[in-house]
Amino acid sequence: MDIETVFPGDPLETTVKYAGAQLAPFSVPWAKGRVQLCTGFNTQRSQNDALFLTRSAFWDVESVPLHYRQCQLTSIRDESASDIASKSEITSFAVSASVGGSFLGASGRGSYEKSVRENKNKSNISVRAEHICGQIDLGHIPRLDLGAIRLLSDSPDPINEFRRAYGDFYVAGLRVGAVNNTTISGEMANKSFFEATRLQLKIKALFLTHNKSIDDVNQSKSNSGGLSVAAFDSLTAFYSNFTAHNLEDGLTAGYIASDNKQKAMNLGNRASEVLFKEFSLGLNGAVYQDSVDRLCDRGLVTELLLAPYSSLREYQSLLSLRYNRR
Repeated sequence: MDIETVFPGDPLETTVKYAGAQLAPFSVPWAKGRVQLCTGFNTQRSQNDALFLTRSAFWDVESVPLHYRQCQLTSIRDESASDIASKSEITSFAVSASVGGSFLGASGRGSYEKSVRENKNKSNISVRAEHICGQIDLGHIPRLDLGAIRLLSDSPDPINEFRRAYGDFYVAGLRVGAVNNTTISGEMANKSFFEATRLQLKIKALFLTHNKSIDDVNQSKSNSGGLSVAAFDSLTAFYSNFTAHNLEDGLTAGYIASDNKQKAMNLGNRASEVLFKEFSLGLNGAVYQDSVDRLCDRGLVTELLLAPYSSLREYQSLLSLRYNRR
């Protein structure tokens, strides 16, 4: 495996292939739909391969109990820089984007991240809020399936054959919470767009005192001009990618940004309320796959925790016994 394989795009961006090569657990953003714990994933997959493996390496997965535990962690990043979208704030998306259709798919969150990446050289203001209410874990690690055991015991190339059949990682946990992001890009972006007080006057002043109007910038076809607002809120399934072309549009863009930032400020309380009212999830307790499916449908599963099969004691023991027989 050479460096071009591990880092096919930007060498400064983490990729799934690189993360998988470390053989350590890692997390990826999720917004694509339903997922079941213990599902296999191949970090070396090609872009044309399905995201997850259909065959399970584990036996009797359906009988494994699932547990929810509360943790309540909030992260809000309010940054302003000309190259903000190329910095670490999109590292998690860089990981997901390195695998074909990505873990975000055609969701609002995926559309938002795609918009930010496409404007990464123009982004000026970004507010990203993430809240983790809790995590769903396996009650215990199930035994490997008989087919997986035979493969590790008898295959002439057990590690690679196992990866092709079942993947090299599996879904070990789900993080439950909410995500809210807003990015303003373009040469006319200014932090006044996030200020609710006297918002209209501030935006009017910005447009009236700027040397170039947005219309002038558009007519000159300058890539650095204009004003765009991309906003996403997972709890309300809200996504907007709005471009301002005149003063009225500028006011609309300002209100979109300001309103979404207000949602970000109480993201934790809103997420906890939804979990309690719609799913009766509070501190800790058992959950079932039908509840996990509903959480995915509601957009409340925001991250997948992936763990390597190689960390399993049974996996290690089978390989050890095999090589000790030689």
